[in-house]
Amino acid sequence: MISSRCFTGLCGLKTLQELDLSSNELEGNLPWCWENLTSLKSIFLYSNQLTGDIALSPLVNLTSLENLQLSDNSFQIPISFRPFFNHSRLLAINCLQNYYMLERDEFQASVPTFQLNEIVLSDTSRHGNNNAAVPKFLYHQHNLTYVELHDISFSENSFLWLIENNTELQELTLRNNSFTGPLQIPSNPISKLSYLNIASNNFSGNIPKDIATSFPGLYSLTMSANSFTCTIPSSFGDMASLLYLDLSRNHLSGNIPNSLAMGCRSLSTLRLSNNNLQGSILPARHNLTQLRYLELDVNNFTTIPNSLSSCSELRALKINHNHLEGPFPTAICQLKSIDYLDISENNIAGILPACFSPPYIQYAKLSKNRLQGPLSHAFFNCTLLQILDLSHNQLTGPIPKWFDNLSSLSILLLNKNHFEGEILSQFCNLSELSLIDLSNNSLSGSIPPCLGNITFTPLLYNLGMLRNGSASEDKVEELIESVTKSITLVYRGYTISSIDLSCNNFAGQIPPEIGNLFHLKSLNLSHNSLSGTIPITFTNLMDTERLDLSNNRLTGNIPSQLANLDSLQVFNVSFNNLSGPIPKGPHFQTFDGMSYIGNRLLCGKPATRNCTDPESASVTPRTRKGTEFTDMDTFYVSFATAYITMLLSVFAILCINPYWRQAWFHLVEVSLSYCYYFVVDNLP
Repeated sequence: MISSRCFTGLCGLKTLQELDLSSNELEGNLPWCWENLTSLKSIFLYSNQLTGDIALSPLVNLTSLENLQLSDNSFQIPISFRPFFNHSRLLAINCLQNYYMLERDEFQASVPTFQLNEIVLSDTSRHGNNNAAVPKFLYHQHNLTYVELHDISFSENSFLWLIENNTELQELTLRNNSFTGPLQIPSNPISKLSYLNIASNNFSGNIPKDIATSFPGLYSLTMSANSFTCTIPSSFGDMASLLYLDLSRNHLSGNIPNSLAMGCRSLSTLRLSNNNLQGSILPARHNLTQLRYLELDVNNFTTIPNSLSSCSELRALKINHNHLEGPFPTAICQLKSIDYLDISENNIAGILPACFSPPYIQYAKLSKNRLQGPLSHAFFNCTLLQILDLSHNQLTGPIPKWFDNLSSLSILLLNKNHFEGEILSQFCNLSELSLIDLSNNSLSGSIPPCLGNITFTPLLYNLGMLRNGSASEDKVEELIESVTKSITLVYRGYTISSIDLSCNNFAGQIPPEIGNLFHLKSLNLSHNSLSGTIPITFTNLMDTERLDLSNNRLTGNIPSQLANLDSLQVFNVSFNNLSGPIPKGPHFQTFDGMSYIGNRLLCGKPATRNCTDPESASVTPRTRKGTEFTDMDTFYVSFATAYITMLLSVFAILCINPYWRQAWFHLVEVSLSYCYYFVVDNLP
């Protein structure tokens, strides 16, 4: 780190040609004595905290500048760049992530003396820059090879002039600039353009059918987050050099063109998510053998062809939220290189075939389908698997013993299935676990005490990136979001760690070892048949935000030390057999009465019973049926008393009133006669 006090120490270096002060913590304005650096050609100041209007800085006097790199600061940049029009040697301007100032049109009328090769501009705040005019000096540039303009909200409807004026253009990014209307493309080929990104604008209408003719040399094309409609042009098949194609988040319909699948032999990434596409996820015949990332989620696809198996290089497959039906596709079993698979929210039925055990898979989400039967040997050899989501299916049988092979497992979601049997101690060997959800099954037995030996380290410490850096930051964010939605607990950052065993048939006492999970954020053991007391070790759960022990058979007091759990936001012990005073404390008193309902012998606020009531000091055993509880001793006494009282009342009435007595004996005589003749008439 270089102190800003050292700025002035550079002022005497009049022969200095290159100055690099990037990625420090420099603050404040640039010193005026820098105007003495008359030989300076390149200046790199990016990734600092510098401020000030560069039109009123020494940079305007350094006419020898060729390379001006000011990105990631808080400079005020005049969008016309008029103060630099006399810098005839200027070739590159990079002012990414700064603040731009609009100027009157007449200030943009003159012609600059420079001809740029590179320009990079984006606005940090965008406040006041809506409908900004495109800088007029760009109309006079003819040597541009690299252009990146984004987050500025230009008022222009077309950038066609920029392409036609700069025939040597190689990379063009115009992301998130509010361009509208139909996309206009040049009539003559721009053969050197290899990278084009116009994502997050408001382009509408059809994608031009001659786009391949205008841009024959594209390696990467991103047109996502616009309003393009109709079908994907067949001319995409003429882009033989295309490696990356992103048409996601539009309104495209129809099938994936056969020409695209046959002609784009080099395609590595195909992103068509969030459209209205239908049919097969790939044509029956294709040449997409180099495909590595295929994202087709949130569409209307119905079939997975066997030809998918020829994509031997495929590493990420996202086909969730479609209308895929039938058994689990055996073509996916052939994808040996896959490490990211999401086929959730479809209608895939039947059993998971034993052949599905890709050796490199790290993320597998198959939730919200109609998978049935036992797991058998699916995932058996997936030792690199970090996240497994099989929730919301119809899987049955015990949880396989071989789960201890999944030594890298960080998240396990098996909730809302029909698994049965006991939790095996093999789970205790999964040292990387951060989150486990086995709720809403038919699991039984006791909770293994060895679960308390797992650290349950917060999620992102274990997650990392997918193999060999195959996942970008946005993909990891997607992954985190999908996982948190699956468990209906939304945690952010480095805080996901949870155990959910609710809605099963677990019995026995809660292992006190669970209290050793200091980093646990959520613990849900509700709706089981757990008995005994709340372990005093739960007072160690200092990071826990949710603790739900409701609808069990717990007895005894609520440990008073739980009032010291300052992180606790949700606490529920309702419908148990707990007794005694509710712990006091400013934080603990914020939980309402619903947290304690169904515990008749609990006392103190917010319960209705006062702790001075003598009955509150004693504990009467109760049994549970569903979520309602009955005091059985009281029930037996009340029933016997009522029965005896009824018999004595009838006897007293018959003794006192002779008319009722005569009628009673007559009724008995008639009933006996009726029964006698009924038996005689019906016996053989």
